[in-house]
Parts: sequence; C-alpha cells; structure tokens
Amino acid sequence: MKLEIELSGDADGDFPLPRDIVGDEIGLALSPLLEGYELVTVALSCVPEDEMKRLNFLYRDIDESTDVLSFPLWEEEGGFRPPEGWRSLPLGDVVISPDFVRRGAAEANIGYNNEMARMVVHGALHLVGFDHGDEEGAAAMWDLQERTVVRIFLRVGSRED
Repeated sequence: MKLEIELSGDADGDFPLPRDIVGDEIGLALSPLLEGYELVTVALSCVPEDEMKRLNFLYRDIDESTDVLSFPLWEEEGGFRPPEGWRSLPLGDVVISPDFVRRGAAEANIGYNNEMARMVVHGALHLVGFDHGDEEGAAAMWDLQERTVVRIFLRVGSRED
C-alpha cells in the first residue's frame, strides 16, 4: 500500500519535508488498518492562523487557533469505517497552521521540521480513528505518532530546520 500526501494551495512552501518519505512512514504505520488498498491519499493544507481559528470555531465550536485539524472521510460513530473493495482510498483532509507550529516548536525547543512532521502524522492518525480523548487512546496515539516521526527522521536526517 502506498500513501501519498497531496498538498493544496501554497502548502509546498510551508511543508519542507520530503512527501514521499513522510507518506511512506505514515503508510507503514497505518498499513494494518488499510490492507487491500493500493493507494491511500491524505490532502494537506497549510492555512494562516486566523483561518485556522475560524475553522476550529466552525467545526469544533472552539474560538481559538490550533496547530492541526483533521477532517476524516470515513468516520462513523467515532470509528474508522472505510468502504471495502476500493483500490484507492482518500482518507480526508489535514489542515495545519504553520505559524502555530513554529511557535509550538520554539516553545518546546525543537525544530520546525520536527514539529511539522509530528502534526502531519498526528492529523493522519485522526483520519483513521485514533483519538486522544481518554488515557488509553492517547497512549496508543502518542506512541505510534512518535515512532513514526522517529522513522521519518531516520530517513530524512536531521530533525532541525
């Protein structure tokens, strides 16, 4: 199974990581959930912070900005329910605020690339039903997220900008 990250708009300038490597590693992490699909896609958009705040309020009723939002196509009753028998599967949209990510990276004293990779992985995990609403779900999500980010940077090299 191959996972492709499709950038929309001007996201290319805000997403400095190699999409093929990030897609490969997210695909590897999600492969148990996506058996039978040949191609899986994630649409990635980067938006200004004021737009992220608007989206967060519109879809989550939270009147503040955030780093990443996910809009899954196959969520049903809180679970991941993709159609069967398809060769390719769009998972949904991940929207990221690069300014929010930069600020978060600086506060955590890590590089922008590191935090951006983490947000893309985090968003993709939400697309397939991972959630951090309870302790058990959070532990599983953080573990898979961090293992995937580590694998990305083993292939890419430095975690810094």
